[in-house]
Amino acid sequence: MAHHPLTQFVESILALKRYRFRQEDLINLLRTGLYTDLSQADIDAFEQYIRYLGINGLPAFQQTFTKSHHGKFNLERLNALRLRILTPLETLFASRKQKAENLLQKWNVFLKEGAVTKQLQDLTATMEALEQERQAEVWKAFCHVLEQFATVFAGSQVSLEDFLALLHSGMSLSQYRTIPATVDTVLVQSYDLIAPLTADFVYAIGLTQDHLPKIAQNTSLLTDEERQSLNQATEEGVQLLIASSENLKKNRYTMLSLINSARKQLVLSAPSLFNESESKESAYLQELIHFGFGRRERRMNHKGLSKEDMGSYHSLLSSLVAYHQQGEMSETEQDLTFIKVLTRVMGKKLDQQGLENPALPTSPSSKPLAKDTLQALYPTDQEFYLSTSGLTEFYRNEYSYFLRYVLGLQEELRLRPDARSHGNFLHRIFERALQLPDEDSFDQRLEQAIQETSQEREFEAIYQESLEAQFTKEVLLDVARTTGHILRHNPAIETIKEEANFGGKDQAFIQLDNGRSVHVRGKVDRIDRLKADGAIGVVDYKSSLTQFQFPHFFNGLNSQLPTYLADPKKRGGTELFRCHVLGNG
Repeated sequence: MAHHPLTQFVESILALKRYRFRQEDLINLLRTGLYTDLSQADIDAFEQYIRYLGINGLPAFQQTFTKSHHGKFNLERLNALRLRILTPLETLFASRKQKAENLLQKWNVFLKEGAVTKQLQDLTATMEALEQERQAEVWKAFCHVLEQFATVFAGSQVSLEDFLALLHSGMSLSQYRTIPATVDTVLVQSYDLIAPLTADFVYAIGLTQDHLPKIAQNTSLLTDEERQSLNQATEEGVQLLIASSENLKKNRYTMLSLINSARKQLVLSAPSLFNESESKESAYLQELIHFGFGRRERRMNHKGLSKEDMGSYHSLLSSLVAYHQQGEMSETEQDLTFIKVLTRVMGKKLDQQGLENPALPTSPSSKPLAKDTLQALYPTDQEFYLSTSGLTEFYRNEYSYFLRYVLGLQEELRLRPDARSHGNFLHRIFERALQLPDEDSFDQRLEQAIQETSQEREFEAIYQESLEAQFTKEVLLDVARTTGHILRHNPAIETIKEEANFGGKDQAFIQLDNGRSVHVRGKVDRIDRLKADGAIGVVDYKSSLTQFQFPHFFNGLNSQLPTYLADPKKRGGTELFRCHVLGNG
């Protein structure tokens, strides 16, 4: 029962207590579906938000949620969920080391407040009868472990963590019944373990000469005769064990225990055929018959045999293996042609009926999107635009492009600073520094830009969240001050435009077969111009490490550089004196 939701429920609570309320443990508790009566949509929303915050520890969860990422999250709903989830756990975790009886009472209150029994009933309501029996076994095992705990630790002082550890251990070691509850329990054991008066009815099978009595195998260097000779020549008290004689004593004791094992009825059975060969009855059975015990012979009714009853498992398996091996060795072109034709005919028949057989060999194939899907994604009355980053993503990974730009899926938000937030932070500092008037020196403008950018609500929430985030911010500011000299004012260069957009309705990138035009648009961070000859320079800030690779550019796999040149070309620049990429990697 280790993988049952109830066992995972106990395991998650134990992990929350033992590891001081980790985020992953709380998520695992909610995913069991047994804690609280929250809907799946509420659980998903709560999980998404706490992953966005990246918080751990009970004090962090006890604080009111205030960060909404520009209104993306419903804070009122999330705080209500937070209280609904934390209240029962806070009450339970406040329990100190106490008597087992009091601890069980608090555990019972926790189960009621967490609606565990109700959720378990709802979970089993739609199951089939056999599966409901298995769920009932789990609940019985759960209650049985609690009863054992109450009996063993009555009057003892027990901590909550020890109680949860014992409960989880008991649930993990519990097993489902291998026999349905409607059938009497059957005890299956070896002859060596039989004891007198074991049960009311005992049915002993396989009593052949090979099994009873058991013949001991002497695998030592000395034979039984040599051991007997050595025993006769040595003094008393120093004897070598003779396995056959000792085993004979054990066999007699085993047989006597077997005869007296049943309180009401004993049935001894021996097969006439075993493993496709004749088997001899045990010598002990023959002695019983000699003593006057009756013997009944049971034979198979050959008139009621069917083809499923013929042969044995071993013969059938060997025949199948031989058949398949023979087929692999004797594959002719005619046989292969027949199989291919049969597969094609069956495939057409199934296609006509709207069915498919996964066993038939097929190859991956693509099919165009439906017309209504294309109309929803790319309306005919609107222009068809692509971005340079989208083109780059398409050449990097078509599946990733489909997820991001066709389905519109977004990555999970994270409040913790990452490479993307670092790049945006530096980008905003440099952008703001260049937009300030030239009256002050560049160093003063850079410091002013750093101060104003650090006070922006988005970056303040990210880089003031923890001491680690504050340290990261200081490192980024050092990077900004170190690399800022690249953007210093050069008397020979003038900035003609910042945040320059390129691509539009008047610049078609490609013409499709249906007559629609594809437009590629993007944005360049800064356009410079040499005062001497009017040559154009392009500067772009990247949020991560970016290295220009000529083979990618030559083979059309790097679309950003040629598209960056679209705006200078539109402006009439004849020469390009610089195309600079500034990254934070």
